[in-house]
Amino acid sequence: MTALSEGLMRFPFSHGEFRSRRELLLEEMRRRGMDAALVSNGPNFFYLTGMPINVSLGLFTLLLKKDGSGYWLGRRTEMSNVRVYSDVMEWSEEGAAILDEEEPYEALARGVTKIIGANAVLGVELATGFLPPSGLDIFRRVAPSLHVVDSSGMVETLRAVKSTEEVELLRQSGRMTADTLKKGIASIKEGMTDSALSAVLYTEALRLGSESFAWGPTVTVGRRSAMAHSTFANLPMRRGELINMEMAAAVSRYCAPCFRIAIIGRPSEEARSFHDASLAGLQAGLKGIGPGMTSHEADRIVREAIDRAGYLEYFTVRAAYSVGIGFGPSWDEDHIMKLRPKDRRIIKPGMVFHLVPALYKLGVGAVCCSSSIVVTDNGVEVLTPIEPQLFVVE
Repeated sequence: MTALSEGLMRFPFSHGEFRSRRELLLEEMRRRGMDAALVSNGPNFFYLTGMPINVSLGLFTLLLKKDGSGYWLGRRTEMSNVRVYSDVMEWSEEGAAILDEEEPYEALARGVTKIIGANAVLGVELATGFLPPSGLDIFRRVAPSLHVVDSSGMVETLRAVKSTEEVELLRQSGRMTADTLKKGIASIKEGMTDSALSAVLYTEALRLGSESFAWGPTVTVGRRSAMAHSTFANLPMRRGELINMEMAAAVSRYCAPCFRIAIIGRPSEEARSFHDASLAGLQAGLKGIGPGMTSHEADRIVREAIDRAGYLEYFTVRAAYSVGIGFGPSWDEDHIMKLRPKDRRIIKPGMVFHLVPALYKLGVGAVCCSSSIVVTDNGVEVLTPIEPQLFVVE
């Protein structure tokens, strides 16, 4: 590390781990006959390089050639990151700095063509949204001889199974998430606003060492909680109302989320029954999910437990979704792997999921006892050590 990067950055993994990830991607590129691939979203080039930025304004991409060399093409403002990180990542360099007054897709096409030639086979992550149809039209007009193929999911396939180093970061996030939720629950009192509770969660996570959140914390109360993914609106918390809290602390961009429910005063029978049904789904999943089964089979374990409790009609989601790297606007890796009906993909050791037996009923609210879990050789390990109880605050 030289003076340029000293004190400005840290890598969450060893250089050897980054090298092995890049080699796996290069192997897949060669298998598909690609001369180069454009990696275009924050989680993917973070996974490959450790550069922890997620550009929401303008283009920012990593062009990886089949010989292993990398070139960053994107908005000139963001090249400050490249100059620092390339000081350590010797295999990559600045490829094209796009000025704000340039048409970005034209500049991208010119830059790519200059680096790989006019007739190359180029993999592009068409599913990420960085190259919309209008942008793709411009790109193809400027570089008509490039053979563009869809490389969507190529990096994500590598991300599905976490390494030992990744799992340790997720354990740290899970402990931080659990401790933060405990602090938030202890702060609840009648008349407190949902916004104030959110502030407690956010402040405590930062105090414990969290980086900026990928999403949330989400806090919503009472009947309003049945509006999925609604969050705080400076509303007071009243006795007998469900209080929803979902969050994930971020450790080197890795996020292990957790959802817990609290209530001020004696819960109604309906609220307790809903919570018991969600808890039954969680416990069944923790006991029954393991490597070698299909996504469909794992989802069924959770779904059948909720059905036996009589609440299946309120279970409107898949049983779990992949988590790991978290950049705004979300921590989820739902597009990489999920546990859902009719999905025949196989669960493998090292996969990490947020197990979410969430129940929604308009007029009542939402309950969810969730846990982030890592699949082991013979079952699962819980990453978020906080009891999945209905927390009653007097």
